[in-house]
Amino acid sequence: RAKRVITEDCMDSEWLEQDVLSFLFTSEYLDTLMLLAKAATKLLSVQPIVAEASAPCRVFGDIHGQLRDVLLLFNAFGSPWDRGGPSFVFNGDFVDRGSHQLEVIGLLFALKIAFPDKIWLVRGNHEERSMNERYGFKGECLRCLGNEFGLKTYDLFEEAFDQLPLACLVSERILCVHGGIGEGRWDLNALRSLKRPIDDKILFNRRYGWLYNILWSDPIEDDEIVEGGAIGVHESPRASTSVLFGWDVTKTFCAKNGLGLIIRSHQSKRDGLGFDVMHDNMLVRVFSARDYEGGGNDGAVLLITPVESHDGSGAMTLSVRPQVVASAHC
Repeated sequence: RAKRVITEDCMDSEWLEQDVLSFLFTSEYLDTLMLLAKAATKLLSVQPIVAEASAPCRVFGDIHGQLRDVLLLFNAFGSPWDRGGPSFVFNGDFVDRGSHQLEVIGLLFALKIAFPDKIWLVRGNHEERSMNERYGFKGECLRCLGNEFGLKTYDLFEEAFDQLPLACLVSERILCVHGGIGEGRWDLNALRSLKRPIDDKILFNRRYGWLYNILWSDPIEDDEIVEGGAIGVHESPRASTSVLFGWDVTKTFCAKNGLGLIIRSHQSKRDGLGFDVMHDNMLVRVFSARDYEGGGNDGAVLLITPVESHDGSGAMTLSVRPQVVASAHC
């Protein structure tokens, strides 16, 4: 059930608190943001491209600069700074389109630096230069920080984005990727072998189409009617390079890589719950930005916890439970 955390609610775009940048990062927020971007780049570059987190773990989906929703989810279900709390995975798309993009990415980088082995940031398709030029993050940097220093800060953030991991493996059984698995012909060792930085020239190189699809591909949903059937790989309406993948691709990929579940984000559904379960319970979608583009959707996170198996063997299994904050207009 979606949780009601306040009596009077509003969308992030309607939340007009004054000078949030100064509140979060002091009046010297320009210098602070530049330092955070540089420190995050250095830290990310020495951590693996396939991050590894342990359960208990909480997974966020797309945020898109909606700071209010991040804070509401922290308040409702637990914050990264809570002593003894779970690790956190933020599964991409931190910026673009939202009203508090610099605040969100600054907060996430600060959390990553403060808790380097507890906070994991996974790259999304909006952590990329051409998307940021088109959908608002570059413009936000210039508007808030001025043309000269805004451009310098923007470039520093892009350098950090090019160092982000492309996946996070939770307790060796659950794989978090932003978009999906594409054709599913790659494995985790192939991903681990990649060298960073990974910039747009690499992402848009057709030789690395499988890499592009980790950020961009979508699953064929169980009730979706697709020309050619609901199995296998199909061309995506998003772009010529991206694909749709069926339940059989998910099952084969999980079996090949010893996985029990894939968590992905990347898609918001109008009036949706913020999460979906599909592909015979082997794939879950999570999306954390509420009312995304006026869609009336709830915002969700996923809590992964270890539980003892019911068969009496004493073996541990992983439980995945959605935690939801309702749309501001439900």
